[in-house]
Amino acid sequence: MAANRALDDMLRLAARLVPGLRGVVAARPAQAIVHTRPAPGGGECNRATLEAMLGYWSRTYPEAGRPYWSSRCWGILIWQPLYLSVIGVHASSVSLSLRDIAQPIAEGWTREVHIRDHDPAQGDTRALIAHAAREIVSCCEQMHDELMPVIRLNPASARGTQADVVLAALLAARKARPEWSDAQVEGHGRHWLAALGLEGHSGYFPFSRTDGSSVLALERRTCCYHYRRRDGELCSTCPRLEKHERIVRLNAQHETG
Repeated sequence: MAANRALDDMLRLAARLVPGLRGVVAARPAQAIVHTRPAPGGGECNRATLEAMLGYWSRTYPEAGRPYWSSRCWGILIWQPLYLSVIGVHASSVSLSLRDIAQPIAEGWTREVHIRDHDPAQGDTRALIAHAAREIVSCCEQMHDELMPVIRLNPASARGTQADVVLAALLAARKARPEWSDAQVEGHGRHWLAALGLEGHSGYFPFSRTDGSSVLALERRTCCYHYRRRDGELCSTCPRLEKHERIVRLNAQHETG
């Protein structure tokens, strides 16, 4: 448990909003981990862990190829820190420090994020986004530099995935802010992308459910290459699909799940 109650409360709220999102304070990891800032000599441990993660996905889906493997590894590494950061700002009015986080990795997946005990930054929303964006940029740069010797990342794809994850996290944070209008969500999204230097890499589009209600969906510009897997298909928000096809899939997904 954190000494700072705001940090504990924020992590519990994030876990309720997003099943599978787990932040742990000051825990001692029991399995292979990747640190954002490895201790002296820890870089080799990180490399071995990242190579094991890549090995898992390349062995499991050899037919998908390097574009899928690199996209998958990158997305797995960044999603939890970014979700926690965005949800912290909008659902708990705090901005986390991502310095010295560690992520246990087993069977190709991150199970949780270990965060050092600290007092999260507080302030108005614009100031918190600015602070969180700096933390995200630093964290992602470190993970990018660690992953590149293991598998090369396409720069545009890496940035696009980062933008998609941030905007997806904002949709998750909206569950705690039912008063937000679509225009407010889109405004927050533009502010986040500007703060991260990712303007134009992702966005939202409104569409109508079959019941007539209007909702927002990610307007992704980056493909995750899931369709290259033997069991894969184009995602419901895949940029390779025409917008009307995405809407059909999004509605079908909503009705069945």
